[in-house]
Amino acid sequence: MSTNSGSTFPIPGAVFDLPPVGPAPKELANLGRKLATGTASAPVVLPTAGGPETPADAVRFLNQATFGASPETIDELLSLGSYSAWIDRQLTLTPSATRPFVAAAGNSSNSNPRHHIWWQNLMEQPDQLRQRMAFAWSQIFVVSDRDYILSNSQYGMCNYYDMLAAGAFGNFRTLLEQVTLHPVMGVYLSMLRNEKADRSRNIRPDENFAREVLQLFTIGLWELAPDGQPRTDSAGQPIPTFDQVLVEEFAKVFTGWNFDNVRSWTDNNIPQLSRETPMVADEAFHDTTAKTLLGGETIPSGGTAQQDLTAALDNIFNHQNVGPFVAHLLIQRLVTSNPTPEYVGRVAAAFANNGQGVRGDLEAVTRAILLDPEARDGHTTQPDTFGKVKEPIMRLSQVWRAFDAQPGPEADGVYRPYATSIETIETVTGQGVMRSPSVFNFFLPDNPIPGSAPGSTVVAPEMQILTEINIASTNNMLLQQIYSDNHTRDAGMRAPIAQIQLQPEVAMAGDIDVLLDHLDTLLMAGQLPPGLRAAIRTQIATHPTDAEGLLARVTDAIYGMVGSPFHLVQK
Repeated sequence: MSTNSGSTFPIPGAVFDLPPVGPAPKELANLGRKLATGTASAPVVLPTAGGPETPADAVRFLNQATFGASPETIDELLSLGSYSAWIDRQLTLTPSATRPFVAAAGNSSNSNPRHHIWWQNLMEQPDQLRQRMAFAWSQIFVVSDRDYILSNSQYGMCNYYDMLAAGAFGNFRTLLEQVTLHPVMGVYLSMLRNEKADRSRNIRPDENFAREVLQLFTIGLWELAPDGQPRTDSAGQPIPTFDQVLVEEFAKVFTGWNFDNVRSWTDNNIPQLSRETPMVADEAFHDTTAKTLLGGETIPSGGTAQQDLTAALDNIFNHQNVGPFVAHLLIQRLVTSNPTPEYVGRVAAAFANNGQGVRGDLEAVTRAILLDPEARDGHTTQPDTFGKVKEPIMRLSQVWRAFDAQPGPEADGVYRPYATSIETIETVTGQGVMRSPSVFNFFLPDNPIPGSAPGSTVVAPEMQILTEINIASTNNMLLQQIYSDNHTRDAGMRAPIAQIQLQPEVAMAGDIDVLLDHLDTLLMAGQLPPGLRAAIRTQIATHPTDAEGLLARVTDAIYGMVGSPFHLVQK
């Protein structure tokens, strides 16, 4: 690899061969089982987890709860001294929206403004926990503007994401209904203008949303115990949660919904606002026959579209699977790909009861995920299996936030927005916000580690898009990011990418160990392997202490860390 200073730096390799997940400590396992099954002798008490003892502790927490640690957020968390207090402060912050900016751009068919404001919010706005949760929910309640209609509905796409952000700490039942009735979801999974059966016209209710709301959004394919482990029948086989007949019954529920503010069921003159306001019922197209739901519950005939929808969503919401199913998905997005059953059970217990008898409280769920002993100490208690491969977006955002990246300039010195700076990010990394190739998200939650031993249950969802070309192109993007002479040129000569700021690091680069300690904390949460540190130290020591040499020390050290497989894994 060539750098602008003429030095070369090798990228170390590594092989990931993870053993099966081990058990949590016995007392945590017992607590998880008791809470999840409702047999604990005391009321549900959410964890508090204390606070960070070192800056590295703060970085680990912030990498789970935000889009990446920055010097400012590290100092804030350390000054608060409490993870719970930090969450309390985050809950008071006004949600950062995307819709107003995109509307001001004045073109609902242009996706660049949506990407720009999304990146600007995650880089510049303080409501990091809410935005991180919204991103996680966008990968569960999936919509994608790869759909042709939605590609021309960017106001609606923004409104949908802002809805997820606004509801990130509300109640799951409320959010589920908002998702169900949002016209963007209606378009994506064809619930919009879904009609009751009419044999004379060869019409039957569309099953798309009915199937995915069960399979992907709420309960999954197999019945689960409170700790997320599959239940089995007398023959030891997993028990299905639903079958084709049940899908057809739910499909009848989700009929009779249309855009708001249109003149008729088939009106093609769709006002822009109608792509952002909840769908409305047209009873003439709703199936009013009786319907059988989960657990044999029935909806009597003669109900309205809203009555049937309310009954069906209540039925789903109260299914035993929802807590462990959602808990597992959110833990994977924030903390670790292979949570122990005890961890899942404790989070599922918070979903079932927030400590005040409320089911589905997402604030309680968020706290339970981030403050759980496994989240806080899993890197030491389960060093071989705890953690997750970083999503490409997270890999980039963590570097940008660590070094206060600013939007890059055009050649004439006019700053271009983040979106233009990263307009090829999806091609490079395989991931762009709300741009997944299907409703199954960018990757599957049970994606196995390539080459793992037969029978291994260890998974790595993000590795499904971690192809050779994506790894190489992402590393090349990071190389350009770091070695583009961003801070040594006039604005008109800088590369047209976001500009990382390295002045603080250059100022400390005269002392190599001080620099490496700083970068180890900021980029690696204090987990830089000794061998890699020694290799980086040997390399950067070859640079002199003049201005050019100090910058070369910094850039080589940064790339030596973020270009390594060790930065690719969040512990």
